[in-house]
Amino acid sequence: MTGEPRLPVVRLAPAPTAEPPSVGPDWHGAGGRTGQEPTGRYVQGSLAVDFRQEAYDSFFGPQATGTADLPPAQAWARKLIQAILEVCEGTRSPEQLSRWLAPDVRERVARRGVLARRRARRPHQAPLIRALLLCHPADGVCEVSAVVRCSGRVRALALRMSGVDGRWLITALELG
Repeated sequence: MTGEPRLPVVRLAPAPTAEPPSVGPDWHGAGGRTGQEPTGRYVQGSLAVDFRQEAYDSFFGPQATGTADLPPAQAWARKLIQAILEVCEGTRSPEQLSRWLAPDVRERVARRGVLARRRARRPHQAPLIRALLLCHPADGVCEVSAVVRCSGRVRALALRMSGVDGRWLITALELG
């Protein structure tokens, strides 16, 4: 072991920054707003994407729609609940509802449909809506509770529809 050459120790050192040390409109303060002290973070050449709700563009982003400018809530709720139950039973494709369901709701409904298809049980009766109750807590918002029968069981269903871009969009769904 004494005859082998000894390898040099590798040391790591931070690389110097190549960004210019200028202060300008591309510099952001601690709170992300211009006009504050710069934090030393230069953002030119990168795309800042903000996924928070308040980051939507008020002109080009989704537009809230008032109840008066939307189709009748009861008829739409009945149609959408029927379609959602068919997706949950595996007899309808969830992509057919992508325009009327928020992405997280659509994923949950699609997951139920996949599980129903894996069980390979075909429903012997179409889903039935026994009772439907609507409430409008705010303009452009409708909360729906329903009693439904699907797969031979009676269940409770609750959903929230919000007016977005001239149509009802289901933003929350619970199926008991």
